[in-house]
Amino acid sequence: MAPNMNATQEPLVSVLICAYRAAPFIAATLKSVCAQTYSRLEILVLDNHSQDDTVAVVGGLAAQDPRIRLFKSTENLGPYGGLNNLLERAQGSFLAIQDHDDLWHPDKLAAQMAFLTRRPDRIGCGAAMLNHYEKYDRFLLRRQAPESTIAWHTSLVFRRGPARYDPHLKVGADFHFMRHALCGGQPRIHNLPAPYVLRRIHADGRNLSSHWIKAGNGRAILTAPIGWLDKLCLLNRLLLSSARMDRLVLGLFPRRRVLTRADLAADPLLKHFVTGLAL
Repeated sequence: MAPNMNATQEPLVSVLICAYRAAPFIAATLKSVCAQTYSRLEILVLDNHSQDDTVAVVGGLAAQDPRIRLFKSTENLGPYGGLNNLLERAQGSFLAIQDHDDLWHPDKLAAQMAFLTRRPDRIGCGAAMLNHYEKYDRFLLRRQAPESTIAWHTSLVFRRGPARYDPHLKVGADFHFMRHALCGGQPRIHNLPAPYVLRRIHADGRNLSSHWIKAGNGRAILTAPIGWLDKLCLLNRLLLSSARMDRLVLGLFPRRRVLTRADLAADPLLKHFVTGLAL
């Protein structure tokens, strides 16, 4: 288990969630954030002009936990314009990014904050991630380099500063933000090897990232500030159906990195995600 820190001495962490048509998923996401063993949080949720019950779901949870603060946009600001909006509202000295449908392990923030308080030379801290391919009910373990200019975006915790996202980039704005705005091209992000994040790859293609990819074109993907493997995956997602692309991705990786629900249930760290998926 990650170490607990004295709550009276903990720096405030602002968790930023930009939500759009997230009613089916966001309750489980927020419950995984509220269950963090690192408790000094403010949880900022921007409803990005949804046309579903996102506001009602978040509002109901905010009534139960005062750390949740809901903001409603009268227009869709886009995912990164929405995050910039929340960055202006955040009060924490550290900021954590969470997608509206992903899940966190209870010890995620405690482990990252323990690292960042020991290492003031690091601007941010990420973690390994499990991709849950709902159609096949399989889980793919993904890691980044230990010292890097990037992390998995939904795992990122970073120090407060002037850095903002470029909302005009069609593809790879999160990687551009980390590599250039946060790190200045230097490896200032540490990535923990433990998978503290579960990312949902929905069977019906409802992921926000799928909509952004379809909105972008091949040229935007080729010129995006991301690695060639990621470019290849995005180009395939542009050309192939979600189901065919998921099957292709799962087949590319060694079998030891593709886990079943039973594998998660038997693992002391990963079993928490089985409970989270049931919410």
